[in-house]
Formats: sequence, structure tokens, C-alpha cells
Amino acid sequence: MFSQFFAQYILNKGLLTPSQVQEALENRRAVQVKLGVLAINQGFLTAEQVEEIHGLQQRIDKRFGEIALDEGYLSEEQLITLLDTQENDHLNFGQTLVDKGYMTLGQLENVLEEYKAEGSLDKQPDASYLKEQIRTQLKIPQNDENVELYYDYISLFLRAMVRFLDTSPLLAAIAYEHDANQWFVSQSMTGDIILHSSFTAEESVLLEIACRYSGEKICEMDELAIDSAGEFLNVTNGLFCINLSNMGLDLDLHPQRVTRGAAFRGKSNYAVAIDTDFGRINLVMAGA
Repeated sequence: MFSQFFAQYILNKGLLTPSQVQEALENRRAVQVKLGVLAINQGFLTAEQVEEIHGLQQRIDKRFGEIALDEGYLSEEQLITLLDTQENDHLNFGQTLVDKGYMTLGQLENVLEEYKAEGSLDKQPDASYLKEQIRTQLKIPQNDENVELYYDYISLFLRAMVRFLDTSPLLAAIAYEHDANQWFVSQSMTGDIILHSSFTAEESVLLEIACRYSGEKICEMDELAIDSAGEFLNVTNGLFCINLSNMGLDLDLHPQRVTRGAAFRGKSNYAVAIDTDFGRINLVMAGA
């Protein structure tokens, strides 16, 4: 996920516009090879094992390689080999920036050096580094008792988008205006803490989410589309609850809702705009 972090860093610094960054990411994606495919190509895993790991990712908030190690399907040496191969991903992104004329080679060299100096993936786990990028971008008031919870949730939501929707999400800003024409996907988590999470999107965007999550071709907002969009949020929130359970906090998931034009009214309301290659969604979080 190096490219996603580096792209967000460039956007946070105001070096390129969101559309330029997104275009470069999508051009890079055209040649990106996933770890499972690399493992099959190397003869390290079978297709059945790769599918099993993908299934486990629906229930465990871990990367493909971490689960493969836990299950004994890959050795550390094999995983290092695959990661070394996949690491060219960020070079594809950087090359795209130069090819598009968005940066010179000298500018790319400088921003890479600055990025690594401030803290790279070699120094911090993925989730921790992404959380710092979110903190820099959003600056939620520190007097809110749930501020760290919101940062953790946004970080997991973005990772879920990469994992389940095969997209490169970019945080745009704290910006949300209720639109009765948009679809609203929501779910509450209650217990030791209370968090209402939801996202809104235009119908075309929600359809694409449903298609990517289900792996089916869906052309209208039918029952499959509604169920698939809702299940994406449900699985994401399930992973979040598991993470909190590991910290000693117990939460219950309420049934998810998919409606048009609804809105949460919470004590604390924070929203972030997330741009993707298929459109924008607004992630909304509310307390009790």
C-alpha cells in the first residue's frame, strides 16, 4: 500500500491536485500485481489457498501476507521475496507522475526523500502510518473524548476500501452536506462505547461499490445492490469491533440500513470526503 500512503502525503502537501493524484494512481493500478497472483506465479500458493486467505480477510483486519504467515502457507523468506517483487508498485506511481508531466525527476527525488525522512513504511506499521496521515489532514478537536477512535475507524475504513473495493482512496477534507438524493448506508455499534457510522454516495457510486464488493455485474439498485453495499459496511465494522475487542472493549453490531436521503443526528458528528476512481463518498461518524 506504499502508493496510497505516498499519494496521500503528496495531496496533504498540496503538491498536486486530487484529480492529478487520482489519475496517476489509476494509471499505476493498471500494472499492479496483487500478492496472491505473485504467490501463485512463484508456486508458493495454490489458487485455493489464495481464496481461503481472501475469505479470512473478511473476518480478520490483517494484510494478505500476515494471514499467509499465520496459517503457515508462506515462510518469512517467501513473503520477503513476494514483497520485494511487489515493492515496485511505488516506482510505477512515481514514474507515472513523471510521465504525466506532474513532476520532474528532480521534484520526485526531493519529495521521496522528504517522505522517507518524515517516516516511511519501513519505520511504522501500515495502520499507524496511515493514522498519522489522517491526523495531519483532518485535525479533529482534541477535546473530543472519541478523537482517537475516529482516527482508528477512518484508517480501517480506508484500508477496507483498498482491500475489498480495489480502489485507491484519497481523503479530501472534512466536508459533508446532507443531500436527499444520495444513498445512505449506516450501522450502529453500541456497548462499552457508541459509534454510529455511515457513508453517503450518488447512486452510480453505490452501484460500483456493490459491484466491486460482490464481484457481480449490477446495473440497478436492486436487492443484491442494497445487500452488497450494506455488507461492505457490515464487514468493515465487524473488523473494527474485533480490533476493539482485542483492546478489551465489547461492542455489538446493529443491523445495517441502506436508504435514500437519511442522515444521522449524533452528539459528535464528523465527516470526511473520500475520493476514488469511481466517484466520491462521504464517511460520517457520530457519537451517542
